[in-house]
Amino acid sequence: MKHLILIAFLLSLSSCDGQNKKKPVQKTTTVKNKTTHLIKKENMEYYNENEYKDWKIDPEHCSLFPCADNDKFIMKGDERINIFTDEKRFIQVERSSIINPYKIVKVYSFKNKQLLNLSQDFYSSPVSYEKYDEKGKIVEVKNYNEPYKFTIEDLIEKIKKEYNVDLVDKSEGSAAGRTSKDDVFYYEVFLKSKKDGYAKMEYLLIDGTTGKTDLKSDFHVTP
Repeated sequence: MKHLILIAFLLSLSSCDGQNKKKPVQKTTTVKNKTTHLIKKENMEYYNENEYKDWKIDPEHCSLFPCADNDKFIMKGDERINIFTDEKRFIQVERSSIINPYKIVKVYSFKNKQLLNLSQDFYSSPVSYEKYDEKGKIVEVKNYNEPYKFTIEDLIEKIKKEYNVDLVDKSEGSAAGRTSKDDVFYYEVFLKSKKDGYAKMEYLLIDGTTGKTDLKSDFHVTP
């Protein structure tokens, strides 16, 4: 499992090196360096294409080959958005940042543009999920933080204190994920070597209940 996650992570790092809803019904909450958009439960959000009219094409994805009309990659400042349209079914808006590892994915009905569900991720790990009915009422909630008594914020502070690495800062080249084995939940952390860069990564397996580091190992990556 950890080898697969490491490979996927390293591939994403190589691609990153090259670059380095309606608002009235949203409220914004900030947690550390993260900004998330939460829906007011008494209102329904609709997809509005005009909201992105002043955004620019993201050259990271649309330089060699033009982006398809149904799969757009756009940018504004540090924010990145991927809008994927499956005609007759849904419109998916994935909002991320080149600065921090938090991501918000919203899925709207293609037919009436109503918000269907909203999910939030930390790196590649899901944090929360909400599903809405046609009246904007939440009909399903998943809290992926529940098994982890040692929270994401606790993890960030631990890595910052013990390794002087800020997991919220993507420019530091590290990453984190979640995994489980025999009903025990863990964090997996990948730290870039301060001397060898991406040629060497340190892997940490951290208990999601106690915050104890159960395993440390080095990965030497060949070109």
